[in-house]
Amino acid sequence: MSGIPPEVTGVWLHSHEEDTSSAMVFRPRDYPLRPARWRDAIEVRADGTCIWHGSSPDDRGQATPGRWEDLGNGQAQMTVAAGDSGPLLRRIQSWAPDKLVIDKGQH
Repeated sequence: MSGIPPEVTGVWLHSHEEDTSSAMVFRPRDYPLRPARWRDAIEVRADGTCIWHGSSPDDRGQATPGRWEDLGNGQAQMTVAAGDSGPLLRRIQSWAPDKLVIDKGQH
């Protein structure tokens, strides 16, 4: 699993103010983001696992385990459980030490 460099592993906070219609932007935990009531987060681990930290319907935090895989040619994809509707696939569009861009997702 060599698709994601070591500097991309760690916890990334959703910078929703930078999102586009098709992509979600995440910044490192120590990035100076504007204050927000809640920010989803993704934890990318070197062993190929990930954890999506989102809010539940009652606004409490909810951790959902998943996996990421190297698709080759500098591409990677995350698969996160999404309840009864099946797994949620999120392609990682790009990554850099200070920015992780992920597709909004598809089932």
